[in-house]
Amino acid sequence: MRMEGKKPRTEFSKSLLNSTRVIFIVSLIAAGCFAWAGKDTTIFAYIIPATGGTYGAAIIFYLNKAKMENVFKGRVEFLKFKLDLMKKYPAEQQGDIETEISQVDGALSEKVQSVTNDAISEDISIQNY
Repeated sequence: MRMEGKKPRTEFSKSLLNSTRVIFIVSLIAAGCFAWAGKDTTIFAYIIPATGGTYGAAIIFYLNKAKMENVFKGRVEFLKFKLDLMKKYPAEQQGDIETEISQVDGALSEKVQSVTNDAISEDISIQNY
């Protein structure tokens, strides 16, 4: 139950994306300030790629999550459309409708299964350079 006046909680993926963005930008600004002041900037040769890589990984995580959500939302909308068609047309036309829709339904189901399998079976590898 949501209380009125209460701010909705930011989802984890968005907060992860925002926090890695802030860390990356702060490291860039700090490197610029150090370079401007003529100080030693060798540490930033490690910090900038590390924070940039983390930010890039957060972007990929967010986009994959959004893609999965959109595939499932599309499936739900398709099922609603199918139910509306079945209610709208008489029983003798429903066989033709079912035949046409089953092809689209099969393609959607295959896509959902493919995306789900990819998300579950994907190996995560850490690359050290």
